Amino acid sequence: MILEVILENFMSYEFGRIPLKPGLNLICGPNGAGKSSILLGISVALGQAYTERGRRLSDLIRWGEKLARVSLIIDNSPKGRRRPYPKIHSNTIKISRYLRSDGSYWFEVNGKTKTKSEVQEILRSLGFKPDNMLIIMHQNMVEEFAVVPPKEKLRIFEDAIGLTHYRERINDIKNRLRKILKEEESVHRLLERAKTTLDFWRSEYEKLELRRKFERELNELKIEHAWAKVCRKEALIDSIEDKIRELEERISSMKMRIKRINLECSNLTGKINELTMQRKTLLLNLIEKSREAGRIEVINKLTGKIGRENIVKLFGSTSIIDLEEIHSKLAEIQVKINDLDFTIENLYEKYIESRVRLELLQFKLDSAKAELIELKRDLSRGLNELNMLISEAEALGPRPGKVGEPAEILDKIRMVELRLEYIGEVSEDVEQMYLAYSKTFEELSERIRILEQNRALLLNELEERVKLWRKVVSEVLSQINKIYGDILNEIGATGYVRLINAEDVDEAGLEILIGFRGNAPVVLDGYSQSGGERTTAVMAFLLAAQSFIKSPFRAVDEFDIHMDPRNREIISKLLVSSFSEGSNVQCIAITPSPIIPQIKNANIIVVQNVGGKSIVRSVNP
Repeated sequence: MILEVILENFMSYEFGRIPLKPGLNLICGPNGAGKSSILLGISVALGQAYTERGRRLSDLIRWGEKLARVSLIIDNSPKGRRRPYPKIHSNTIKISRYLRSDGSYWFEVNGKTKTKSEVQEILRSLGFKPDNMLIIMHQNMVEEFAVVPPKEKLRIFEDAIGLTHYRERINDIKNRLRKILKEEESVHRLLERAKTTLDFWRSEYEKLELRRKFERELNELKIEHAWAKVCRKEALIDSIEDKIRELEERISSMKMRIKRINLECSNLTGKINELTMQRKTLLLNLIEKSREAGRIEVINKLTGKIGRENIVKLFGSTSIIDLEEIHSKLAEIQVKINDLDFTIENLYEKYIESRVRLELLQFKLDSAKAELIELKRDLSRGLNELNMLISEAEALGPRPGKVGEPAEILDKIRMVELRLEYIGEVSEDVEQMYLAYSKTFEELSERIRILEQNRALLLNELEERVKLWRKVVSEVLSQINKIYGDILNEIGATGYVRLINAEDVDEAGLEILIGFRGNAPVVLDGYSQSGGERTTAVMAFLLAAQSFIKSPFRAVDEFDIHMDPRNREIISKLLVSSFSEGSNVQCIAITPSPIIPQIKNANIIVVQNVGGKSIVRSVNP
C-alpha cells in the first residue's frame, strides 16, 4: 500500500503531504484546486507511460522553480514470514522521482539512485500496474475507456485481473510455432537443393542402363508406330466400306420412295381429272336449271297479267311448274359443285406436296450417287496405300498385340530420342556421390518429419491453451456479468458484458452493453449513450471487476462526471462498499462534487487552492 504521497514544487503544490489509508481514499475539492495533481504525481513516481505521452515532464514543475520531486512512501512491513519486496529490508520503501526544468529526471529508492527499469522491477514485484486504464483512470479516461475498441478493452481487462499470462502462453506457443515453421522452411530449402543434386547424380548413375532401355523402347515404338499407321488405315478403309454400304442402302431406299411418290402423283392426277369432269357435268346442269328458272319467272309474271288459262293455251299445261322447286334443285347442284371444288383443291395441294418431295428426293438421290462414286475411288486408293504400309511395317517387325494412336506413339518416340540425346559419359565418382547425397537426403527428410511432428504437437498445445484461455476469461466474465447486472439493476438499467470473436485470440474483444429507461441494452460506445450514461456504465463495470483486479492500488479521477444526482449517489455508495477500511487494497477516487452525507468508512481528503498553492487536509467522515 501507498502510505503517503509527498509533492514538492509539483504543479500547484509547493509542498504537500497526502496520507493514504487502506480501502477508499476520497479526494474532493473545487475544480482547479489540485485534486488531479495528486494522482498525476503518483503516476509520475510510478513511471506511468501516460504521463510522459500526455505532456512534457518539465511542464509539471511549479512555476518559477527548477526542480520538483514526487515521493511515494510504500508499506514494506512483513506480511507473515516475508516482506512484500524482500530485497529491501526496511518497513517502508520511499520511491522518489526528480524532475528538472531542462527535461531530465532520475529516480531514488530509499535515498539511492536507481534506473527506471530497476524501479519498475520493484513496482512489478509489489503488484503495481500503473499503465492499465482499469487500475489508474486519469481525467477523461472513464469516458475514454467507453470508446476503446473491443480488442483493446479485452487486453486491458486481462492485464488488470492477472490473466495476461494465458495470452502470453498462447503467444509463446505461436512464437515457437513460427520458429519451427522457419526452420521447416529452411530445411525444406536444403532438402530441395539436396534433391536437385541427388537427382543429377542418380541420372548420371543410371545413364548407361537408361540408354540401353531407351534404345529397346525406341525400336519397339517404331514398330508400334508403323503398325499403328496400318491400323489407322484399316480403320479408315472399314469406315469407307461402311459408308458405301450405308449409301447404297440409302440410294435403294430413295429409289423405292421415288417410285411410291410417282404412283401417288399418278393416282392424284386421275382423281383430279375425274372430279373435274363431274364438276363440268354439274356446271352444265346448273346452267340448264338456271335457264329454266328464268323461263318460269317470265311465265309467272305473264300469268298475273293474262291469266292461267291463257298461259295454258299459249304454252301448254306443262309450263305451270313450281319456281321454289327449281331454286331448291339449283342450290343442291351449287352445294355439290362447292364440295367438288374443295375436294379438288385438297387433292391438288397433296399433288403439289408430292411433287416437291419427289424433286427433293431426286436431288438427294443424284447427290448420293455422286458421293458413292467418290467413296469407291477413295476405297481403291486406300487399299493400295494399306498394302504399302503393311510391307513397311513387316520389314520392321511382327505386328504387336496392341497398338496406340500414331500421334501419341510419335510423341513418345521424340521423347525417347531427346532422352538419348542428353545421355553422355558416366563419371567414375558417380556411384560414390550418389550414395553420399542419398544419405544427406534421408537425414534431411528425417529432420523434416521430426519438425512436422513437433509442429503438430505445438498446434495441439496451442488449441488446448486457447481453450483454457477462453474458459478462464469466460468464467471470470460470467461472474462479473452477474455483479454488473446487479449494479445496473440498482440504478434502473439493464446490461451485460460479453466476449466476442472468442474463437480467435488475436481478434477477440470485450463488449459492454447497457440500456436505460427500459430500452434494450446496446454496445457502449461514443455515440449511443450520453456522457453520464457512459460514465455510469464504465463505473458499473469497474466496480463489478474490483474483486478480480490484482493490483493492490487503484485510482479513478472524476468517477462521477456527467452523472445525474441519483446515479452519482448510488455509484458513490457502491464505491465505498467495495473498499472497506480493513480491505487489503487501496483506492483513490477523485470528485469535484460535494460529498454525499451517507458516506462512511472512507479517508476523505479535501484539496483547496489558497493563494495559488494547493492545501491538503483530511476530514473524518
